[in-house]
Amino acid sequence: MSHRSAATRIPWLLVPAACVAVAAAAAIPSAPKISEAVASTNRMSARAEPLLIDIALRIGPGEPVALGKLATHPTGLARLELHSVAGFVERHLLQGDEYIASRDGVMLDAPHPFLPPVFLLQATSGAALAAALTSFGVSAQEVVLGRVDDHDCYVFGGRLPGPPAAERLLPSLWVDAESFDPLRIVRADGVEYRLGPIGVYDGIRLPRWIEIRTQDRLGARLELLRAAPASAPAAAFQKDWLITPTP
Repeated sequence: MSHRSAATRIPWLLVPAACVAVAAAAAIPSAPKISEAVASTNRMSARAEPLLIDIALRIGPGEPVALGKLATHPTGLARLELHSVAGFVERHLLQGDEYIASRDGVMLDAPHPFLPPVFLLQATSGAALAAALTSFGVSAQEVVLGRVDDHDCYVFGGRLPGPPAAERLLPSLWVDAESFDPLRIVRADGVEYRLGPIGVYDGIRLPRWIEIRTQDRLGARLELLRAAPASAPAAAFQKDWLITPTP
């Protein structure tokens, strides 16, 4: 072997860290391209329209503690009505990153975050997804690599690498790098939604369950029972719905 060829074979461990970072960044498609791929998956999954979803809420083992209906709109709106086995009714409303709720018509000061931002699964275009992410407090133009269980992910909003047990989470949306289905959503306050495997509900592809993780280890899970297209105009997601008497 010539001295020249030997000299050009630079050991990988001696490559500057900055070069490694540049190579990794080059392997990630641009944020707009990933956004368009996610939107395409939403459209092909028949969920890029207003939906009405029947759910069961579980907290820990045992029977569901409530049944309810979740309405969600691609423009960044969602609402959830829960009928508890204890006899009360809770209503949760999400408008972008504003979360408010009531119980039997009385506003709650610190509601449990039972309502996930399902509208992030419904964006019909890359631009619409970017707008929804921004309204939810996620940096839509920053995408890095991440991992959820055995899934390689694109992470909108970035991440702070660290040991899994002590990972600090940024507001973010994690999507599978192959299917572009969502796997994880993190709010600005650290509340995390883990999305289960995809099921098909009358032709609509949605997660079978959504796990809710909070700092107080609430251990709640929404199980999706049925889903259907809905006539749900934006006017149906107004704040006065929270205090309207339940039929």
